[in-house]
Amino acid sequence: MHKAGGMALMWKEDTQVVEVLQTAFTIEAKIEDLDLKCTWWFIGVYASCDANIRKNQWKVLHERSRLWGSRFLIAGDFNDILSNEEKWGGLAREERSFRDFKEFLDLNNLVDIGFEGHPWTWSNHWDKEGEIRQRLDRCLGSIEWYQTFDKASCQHIDTYASDHSMLSLNTCTEVGKKKMRFYFDKRWLQREEVYKVVERAWQKEEVGSRMFKVTKKIINCRIELLKWRNTFKANSKSRIEEIKKELERVKNSDCENRKGVVAELKNQLKEAYTEEENFWSQKARFNWLREGDKNTKYFHAHVKGRRSTNRIRKLQKKNGS
Repeated sequence: MHKAGGMALMWKEDTQVVEVLQTAFTIEAKIEDLDLKCTWWFIGVYASCDANIRKNQWKVLHERSRLWGSRFLIAGDFNDILSNEEKWGGLAREERSFRDFKEFLDLNNLVDIGFEGHPWTWSNHWDKEGEIRQRLDRCLGSIEWYQTFDKASCQHIDTYASDHSMLSLNTCTEVGKKKMRFYFDKRWLQREEVYKVVERAWQKEEVGSRMFKVTKKIINCRIELLKWRNTFKANSKSRIEEIKKELERVKNSDCENRKGVVAELKNQLKEAYTEEENFWSQKARFNWLREGDKNTKYFHAHVKGRRSTNRIRKLQKKNGS
């Protein structure tokens, strides 16, 4: 580590840490979950700013993953991003510069668990046009870890003593909860990149019988879609509220080209409403939408009604009791 940074691992008494390992850029803790009766590894990482050094560090992590088994989480400062969509300000990077980090995730079947809060975790804190923000910090889980802790969340928390945001991980797992059921969200079809995600996953070479290959390719698609869906915020309801607030702010301001900005925000609002309707119509198991209807309360009600219908309130014996 250089003098500007370092790593420390602390835990409360009720957290069962049974083993701790370390390397020059990681701290690794084996955790025993008494509620779920399983163990998993937490790996805190502080990657180098140098791309060549980072590439070797990805290799080290891949080799060390054999020690962690199938259930582990890698979290911390990776000092890299997956695309220019995770960068705000400054010059755009060449696509090939993201290759090493993407290959690291693919090789280890890691799932980005997503985030809550602002999308960046680092800022140079410059003024105006000189400011650059990037999502350098994140939580990456193995497939089995992600399925075990399917409700886990990562929150970006502002700090004033550092140029990085703090990551707050909450596994919030319910005892005895089943693994998350995968389903294809129809809203994904509005994003052009989903087709490339599926195509890339399907084209992976597999060895075996014809049926085995098909089964394996379907699993590959599920894994890649899980990784991809956590690279963006898909909560259309919160997006609607954010656009409404921004629309109100712009209307009451004296900004340049206010008419054009308002028109663009209205288009974004229309798209957000469409996404919200698609979500609830799919959840309500309806294949139609009323043209021009922007009220999703009907779909909410239908979902709640179906849940109420499916709930068993009492059982009756043969004698009627």
